[in-house]
Amino acid sequence: MTSSFYRRQLANIISLLRIVGVCLIFLMTPFDSLEAQLWTIVVFTLVSATDFLDGFIARKLNIVTDLGKVLDPLADKILILVFLPLVLMKVISPFPVFIILTREFAIMALRVLSAKYGTIVAASTGGKFKTALTLPLCGILFGRVLIEGSPDTLPTLLLPLYEVMTWVQLWPQWVISTLIWLTVVVTIWSFLEYFAAFLWAKALTDASGDTEAAKKSIRSLIPNAITLGNLILGLIATILGFISDFHYATLIILICIFLDGLDGRVARLLGVSSDLGAKLDSRADHVSFGVAPAVLIYQMVSTFQFAFSEWLAPLLGIGYYFSVHYRLQRFDRNGGHSDCFEGVPSPVGAGLVILMPAAPLLSLPWVFITAVIGISLAMVSRLPYLHSHASRGTVLRYLHMPTLTFMGLSALALLPLPFGALSAFRAIPIYILFTLILLYVVSPAYIKRQ
Repeated sequence: MTSSFYRRQLANIISLLRIVGVCLIFLMTPFDSLEAQLWTIVVFTLVSATDFLDGFIARKLNIVTDLGKVLDPLADKILILVFLPLVLMKVISPFPVFIILTREFAIMALRVLSAKYGTIVAASTGGKFKTALTLPLCGILFGRVLIEGSPDTLPTLLLPLYEVMTWVQLWPQWVISTLIWLTVVVTIWSFLEYFAAFLWAKALTDASGDTEAAKKSIRSLIPNAITLGNLILGLIATILGFISDFHYATLIILICIFLDGLDGRVARLLGVSSDLGAKLDSRADHVSFGVAPAVLIYQMVSTFQFAFSEWLAPLLGIGYYFSVHYRLQRFDRNGGHSDCFEGVPSPVGAGLVILMPAAPLLSLPWVFITAVIGISLAMVSRLPYLHSHASRGTVLRYLHMPTLTFMGLSALALLPLPFGALSAFRAIPIYILFTLILLYVVSPAYIKRQ
């Protein structure tokens, strides 16, 4: 009976050995000798082999257990933690490791949700490919740590591994960087693949197996995902505004403006809409076109050398935000989208405000302050502004493509690219984009004549 028990638990024992092996690796790092480095690589190689061995044995001997279903993914997550000593030994930067570890915790959360909703999501091809890349990468990085020592003192058993490690250390850094970022890309792909499978399984369960209803439910998530991206980028732009990183904050808000126009078009194209999408869109507008520009206004005015800039900066920032808030509240009360808006739309107002710090002439104190006050008043005004889909029969239709084109060029101008002699002309697309947006702001005069 004892023999039968151990046979049933063989795969679980191997999974436990993987956890013990990772603990041993943490104890052995950072290395203090060449021999310790080589033995760590040996231990890691054996531990990595158990990642394939336990599942193979469980399937081959038909000894899959509930404990194994929990223990195996837990051991896999613990194995990925070997990236932490690699960061400590400075052979990989923290950011790619953050992405890789975040993916692991996100997958764990999705598995918990799958169990809660009674859905089953099988292991994806991307996940297997990710593992096949990640484990060899870690072994290579362990060999990239430079430790002083003579191979003469090494045991004969470790000499072949020492030769391989010496060869790996001769690889150029761009090869290592390529492997690291390839692993990051595959990691993100595997998560998206798993997430898509989870969403489909849940939608199919909620629709009681009706594939058409499930497809419609999935389609409604696409514009919501775009809106969520807008909201997240707005939060990032706000943080960048607090640290006075005007260029990147401006770049991100330009992307938010593009996403704000994209989510509605995608929703109409797919023929889907939801209360969640409407609420999410409103929150994104408040953050991306209200809070983030208001922070930029505060930080920008704070840099002006005025005796009263200390109280003018928060006054203008708060005033601008409340103009956006009032504009959005009125928009919701009037029933949402229509052919004609009352007041300058908040993305348009944000577009004008954020471009000014990036252009020398527009960032002059009195020009900037006057423009912020004017834009704030225009947003709370009752002046009529045409929606993009209602401007086809007017001259405003000619602004669409040039505006999108110069949004892209302005985004490029805000990036730290090696323009060299052209750097003096980087503000030109920003001036042109500002002018195009300003033409829309003064368009009520044209609308009234019509």
